[in-house]
Amino acid sequence: MYFLTALGCTIIATLLWFFFRDRKNLHLEILAITYGAATLMWLVDCIFSAAGGEGFLSFEFPTDGWISLWTVLGGIFIWLILAFILNNKEKTAVTE
Repeated sequence: MYFLTALGCTIIATLLWFFFRDRKNLHLEILAITYGAATLMWLVDCIFSAAGGEGFLSFEFPTDGWISLWTVLGGIFIWLILAFILNNKEKTAVTE
């Protein structure tokens, strides 16, 4: 479930970046890359789970629900922090 959540977030973030790429101060490429990396990480986890004899996807509640929630919130948190840093860096470079 967390793999599908990360994949969905990657698709949404990539579409947002594609349609709003002229707004550079949003730094949506960071959000797309963050969720893309999380998707790759969960894909490797699913492959190793399948190789270990378990199912490729897991739908255990509430564990997978919490992991999915933390994946979404973690990606948004990283994006907000990096966008804030990059936007402030640009403002200080202009004022100096």
